[in-house]
Amino acid sequence: MVKILVSGKSKASGKTTLVEKIINNLRGNIYVIKSSIHDKYDKFELIDDKKIILEKDTDTEIFSRAGADKVYYLKSNRANLKEGIEQEFNKIKGYDYLIVEGNSIIDFVGFNFVYYLDKKGGDKKKSAEKCKKKADVIINSDNDYEIEFNQDVISCFKAHLLGHSLNIPLKKVGDMTNEANIKVKNCQLGLF
Repeated sequence: MVKILVSGKSKASGKTTLVEKIINNLRGNIYVIKSSIHDKYDKFELIDDKKIILEKDTDTEIFSRAGADKVYYLKSNRANLKEGIEQEFNKIKGYDYLIVEGNSIIDFVGFNFVYYLDKKGGDKKKSAEKCKKKADVIINSDNDYEIEFNQDVISCFKAHLLGHSLNIPLKKVGDMTNEANIKVKNCQLGLF
């Protein structure tokens, strides 16, 4: 089971659009969580009520329409986030891919791959800087969605996941890593 985080600098950075694209490209059972972490909420809620999920013109409705097998809306304040994740995330079963949109959740879930969407302007979220540091790739939404590797090394598994989730041919992913002088480690065939 693969866990992917789509994070970003601010609102309107392109997170929803990227999640929609990933849903369309991956094959398997795809679950998506739209997270909204704000101190105005008094408790942790992981909502899967169809009336809420399919509410017109919401991110969760977009994810459902894109083909996600299951969509959740996570509402929590920061104080209850860790405990809520520990209690509720373990109940989520049956997915091949779990895609989470948001920033604050990064410290509490072991993600296999982290996308960070960057753009000029906008109010930077406090949690965004942490996501940017931990991101596998940074996507510049101002510059035609240019992909920048954020680490000196990427595993073969992550390189494949990048290619599959963004519909980039694996040959091109290899060319991208070569051009950026990124070392690919842990060959999935055990050859290197």
